[in-house]
Amino acid sequence: MKIFLIFIFVTLLATCHGNVLNNEHGSSNKIFPLRVKTGSGGHYIQEVSCSSWRLGVEAHNVINWKTVPIECEKYVGNYMLGDQYRADSKVVNREGYFYAKSLNLSRDGKDIWVFDIDETSLSNLPYYAKHGFGLRHMYYYVAIYSYVI
Repeated sequence: MKIFLIFIFVTLLATCHGNVLNNEHGSSNKIFPLRVKTGSGGHYIQEVSCSSWRLGVEAHNVINWKTVPIECEKYVGNYMLGDQYRADSKVVNREGYFYAKSLNLSRDGKDIWVFDIDETSLSNLPYYAKHGFGLRHMYYYVAIYSYVI
């Protein structure tokens, strides 16, 4: 029994230390590579990472963009029609609700809420689904107002 426990201990010790230099990027330094590997095959991402592009747009670090990159059409469509968009919308809705509840209003009947119609009171999701989720350049304001009416 003692030999078995020693064997297990040595095996665990060798396994823990044997994998230190074999990370997924093939280097032992702590610097993150600019082009990371992705997927089960460990292939490098080509050109645009759609999740990184989306994050850049949401953080307003990608500015003056006119259309969604062509390779991101399916990504944006899957996001907007999927569970994550609904979950994100619920979080934003909940935070807006709690913000409104935290306001100290006078309750004299003179307070007013003004909502922006675009993506606040009206979902543009059917419009974007019909027009390629932003893939094609559109004259947005003309097209969206005709959609609303």
